[in-house]
Amino acid sequence: MVRRSIDVHAHIGKTVANNIGQTVEQMIRSMDAAGVTESLLSPAAADRQAEGIVNTRRMNDIVAEAVRDHPERFPAGLGLVEPRHEELAVTELLRLLDDLGLAGISVHPMLEGYYLDVPLRVDPLFEVLDDRRALCLMHCSPDPGSGESPRAVRVAASKFPNVTIFLGHAFLTPQQQSEAVQIVKDLPNVFFDVAYQSDPRMTESLVAAVGSERVVFGSDAPFYDLGKVLQSVLDANITDTEKDAILFRNVQKVLDTRAQLHRGSLIK
Repeated sequence: MVRRSIDVHAHIGKTVANNIGQTVEQMIRSMDAAGVTESLLSPAAADRQAEGIVNTRRMNDIVAEAVRDHPERFPAGLGLVEPRHEELAVTELLRLLDDLGLAGISVHPMLEGYYLDVPLRVDPLFEVLDDRRALCLMHCSPDPGSGESPRAVRVAASKFPNVTIFLGHAFLTPQQQSEAVQIVKDLPNVFFDVAYQSDPRMTESLVAAVGSERVVFGSDAPFYDLGKVLQSVLDANITDTEKDAILFRNVQKVLDTRAQLHRGSLIK
């Protein structure tokens, strides 16, 4: 029997620098092969920008269409905005949230040319996310000058507490992991995402550090084998209840809370 799972870190499109990418159809085939039941789709960072905002809108439309056409596989989708588009980025963020019905955005500042802790580019976008109680897949780097270091993550996450953040790649070095653990402990809106690794001991260490209720399953497909990441949770020396929390219950709770807020007209 296939165990239910929701992958919070699943990309479509292509990162131009390394030419790695996939279509929605390829993502579904990969999910089936790995035994992953559901995903929160998001566009790959640093995709084509030759046409600027037109390219960004096209990718957000593709994600929204996938969510509409395959709700049983994609319970929600995350869009993408380019802070370099300035006021047009805010306009596109409002469109993807309010018109397309996406749940939030994915950000990868190091590849997108900005810094999480620079208010000029970040605050106008995160103010909208905060108002909508939106989700954010946030990539993290151990490089202090990357724009997505743990210190920069903390600035954005603490300033906008209504944005639920899935923090990916936050354990690439012991120092980065230590700082990220403290962020998750301090800020209830931040969850550890287990993407981009295949070691059950990593899953165990995150659960030991912050508790299974603060860890979520992500793969970083197609940049990493989603089946291997899934296995790192399934093979971890933790209880079945903890595995289910990581694999889907924590994310489902976040999605259910947003749905209740929408029905109660507390967010637009």
